Amino acid sequence: MVFSARVQAILVRSSAAGLPARIYLPIVVIFAIVFLAVIVYLLRVAFGSTGSALGPSAGTAVQRSGRIAPPQNIEVGGGPPPAVAIKLSELRARIASHPRDDVALVELGDLYLTVGKFGQAIPLYERALRANPGNPAAKSGLEEARTEATNQPK
Repeated sequence: MVFSARVQAILVRSSAAGLPARIYLPIVVIFAIVFLAVIVYLLRVAFGSTGSALGPSAGTAVQRSGRIAPPQNIEVGGGPPPAVAIKLSELRARIASHPRDDVALVELGDLYLTVGKFGQAIPLYERALRANPGNPAAKSGLEEARTEATNQPK
């Protein structure tokens, strides 16, 4: 396109100069302040008062009153946590209704193995292997339980 000399001069002068500092500087400062405010807000929300980016923990969180809150996931009566107790009762009911359910036997054996009750885990793995001799989870669980039982201090 062909422009007149006057239009070309205006286009060249305005594109080379850019916005004056009195216009762009306040805009940049405002954007920087808003950006930093958003970042600070997100960090406060993410870390909360417990220092966890994954949300508030149930540990020893200090409440707003200044007192230390007791942990919320501890049962006074002892025993396994509620989720584990439910899983234990489900597996025991499954085994009671289907005594040759090798998967349930292995899962129950794994629970006992996890908490170090090797004497209770070994018979479960043996029953699972009698029900299904090719069950690799029962074989490895039995081997691990026997190894741990022999290495366990008496």
